[in-house]
Amino acid sequence: MQNTTDYAWRYWSASRESERLALQELLNSEALLDAISALIHALQRERGISTLWLCRDSDLTLPQLITRQDEVDKALSGMLTQLPEPEKRAAASGFYGRVALTLQALSGLTALREEVLCHKLPHTAAIQQYSELIRHLLHLIFEAADNASHSMSRALLALFSFMQGKELAGQERAIGAAGFAAGAFSKADRQQLVTLLESQDRSFSTFCQFADEQSLQAWHAIAEAGQETEKLRRIACSGMSTRGTDAQRWFQLLSERLDGMKQTEQLLRQQVMRICRDGIAQLETANAATLSEACRQPSGYSLYVTNTPWLEEGGMLDSAGIAPQLGRSLLALIENQAQRLQAQEDELAAMHATLTERKQIDRAKALLMQHYQCDEQQAWHTLRKMAMDQNKRVGEVARAMIEVAAVFSLPHTR
Repeated sequence: MQNTTDYAWRYWSASRESERLALQELLNSEALLDAISALIHALQRERGISTLWLCRDSDLTLPQLITRQDEVDKALSGMLTQLPEPEKRAAASGFYGRVALTLQALSGLTALREEVLCHKLPHTAAIQQYSELIRHLLHLIFEAADNASHSMSRALLALFSFMQGKELAGQERAIGAAGFAAGAFSKADRQQLVTLLESQDRSFSTFCQFADEQSLQAWHAIAEAGQETEKLRRIACSGMSTRGTDAQRWFQLLSERLDGMKQTEQLLRQQVMRICRDGIAQLETANAATLSEACRQPSGYSLYVTNTPWLEEGGMLDSAGIAPQLGRSLLALIENQAQRLQAQEDELAAMHATLTERKQIDRAKALLMQHYQCDEQQAWHTLRKMAMDQNKRVGEVARAMIEVAAVFSLPHTR
């Protein structure tokens, strides 16, 4: 029978090296992730200030609007300089496709700004278009980190969930600013604010399950909105009179909270990169130690097999009188590697299940929007009502809708 021990060593080493390369690739993208995050934050600020500008009753001045636009332009230039040169690699196909979609969406920013400047766009449409740009950038971050090692699953899920919650908070700021500036909130505005608050709670709850202690402490310091913010939220969501309420004050309070979130987000990104560096160092140390031990062993092979009474002397398979240490060492390494990968696989599966469910909910909302010609908030309320009527989770109902659409060849957004 042909010896397979040498093959086992080679494939075990390849497994460890592949994991190291995945971590290294994510570590190399640190500057790009920082640049995308900065652009998202700048766009969130421009969206908020543009909303106030479109509300003619606000005291916003043109220089304030131009300042925010300049910040976005600077952040966009920073991101473009960090994008890698495209190479023909199979593993990069998804990322390159997402980059192309994002850049194409950003090409419409100039036209959007012109409409905002000339008050040719209702604030609801402006909010939606800015939010769509930010959605593309969030997906770009997800795609950039999608091929990371299993050991990164907790840190990445914490980061993704927090960034999603922060974006929902940014939408809350924009819608609230428009309502307070107009002096009233429509029924649709109130429903949308309630939905945004509920969605924020879900995102931040997921974040809290997977975040590191330092990031959690930073979040707890700003998690609870102040009394003034909560009072303004009650006014906005309940339809109470907004008389005497300053839209600029609401905008300031929510902006301070979002800026605090930006700092927590930075801690989360730093944690991701710290895990990358630690993982690479551990793998390199382990590989060096394994190589050193292998060099001390004589050439040849041996394998120790337990519970084999049909072999003499305790189940020893030997070749040319070689000692069993190398075989036992290899088996221990493979067993430890398998256990570690299984634990990481389970954790990664849970993370992917969470992210997949979110994507399915988005697809189901797109189906409802297309079928009923309604907006996203109305689609979300319809989906929730369907889930409550059937006593099922929203994710289960969304998945069933997508499956039905596939059977009948109905188009749905991916």
